[in-house]
Amino acid sequence: MEAASSLPARRVRVESPDAVPFLLVPEFLLPEVDHPCRIPVKNVEEAEFLAAVLQQHGGLYLGARAAEHRELADWADATPVGVGVGGPWKKDPPANLTELLGRVPVKNPVSEGRQLFAEGETRPMERTDAVLVHKREPANVLLANGHRVGALHQFNAFMESPEFLFDHPSEHVQGMLLTEIARQASLASIHGVGLPFDWVIILTRLTLEFQRFVRHDAPLVMRTFVSYRLPEWAEPVRAEGRKGRMWIAVQGWQDNVCCFSGLLGAVSKAAS
Repeated sequence: MEAASSLPARRVRVESPDAVPFLLVPEFLLPEVDHPCRIPVKNVEEAEFLAAVLQQHGGLYLGARAAEHRELADWADATPVGVGVGGPWKKDPPANLTELLGRVPVKNPVSEGRQLFAEGETRPMERTDAVLVHKREPANVLLANGHRVGALHQFNAFMESPEFLFDHPSEHVQGMLLTEIARQASLASIHGVGLPFDWVIILTRLTLEFQRFVRHDAPLVMRTFVSYRLPEWAEPVRAEGRKGRMWIAVQGWQDNVCCFSGLLGAVSKAAS
C-alpha cells in the first residue's frame, strides 16, 4: 500500500497569473493575460491532463470571466493540485498527447539556467547518473542536466556515444542514436517519479515519429512525461510481485521546435 502523505491544500484554480510558473488559460482569454508561460486549454479534459503534468507548478486562471467557463471553473475549484487528475488516461494517453505537451514552453522560468537552449549559454554538460539509464559505463550515458517540473522531465542530450559506430559521417544525428536517447530519457523519468531501482523494467513498445532532422550544431533537449504513479508525493508501491503498466511520452526539441516525438510502453515488477 502507498504510505499516507500530507497533501497540499491549493486547488488548481489560481486568482493571480503570477501565482504559478505555468499558467493554464482558456484560449479566448490569452490576449488579456500577460504571463511568460501561458498554456492554452479548450476544455476540462485538456486542463486535467496538463495539470497532472505540471503538478504544483501549474494552475488555471480565469480572471473575472469564470462564469463564461463554468465547467472549467467548477473542476478547478474542486480539484486539489495533483489529486484526482489523470484517471481517464492512466492506461491510454490522450489522442493529442504530442500537441498537448508541445504547448508547455521548452524554455521556462523553472528550468532557466538548468538547460542549454540558445547560443551563448555555456553551462557544463553534467551527465546523469548511469544507474538511472541502466548503464554501467558513464561514457555511455547520453543525458545531462536533468530537471523535473511536476511530472515533466527535461534533459540535455549528448549526440555521440562510444556504443554507436556508423559507417559514414552524417550532417544530422542518426535515428538509431536518437532512439537510444529516447530510451534513456524514458528510463530516467520512470525512476525520477519514484520507481525503485531494484524493480525490473521491461519496455514493451517503442514508437517514434521524426518531423525534422536533428543537427549536431545545436543543443538537443529531451522531454518526457510518465503515466506511472501520480500524485507525485505518494510513496513508491513496493508490494512483492505487483506489476505496473505505464506509458512514457517522449519529445526531442531543438531550437524550440519539436523534431521527433513518440510513445514507449513499459511493465515494472519487483525483483524476485
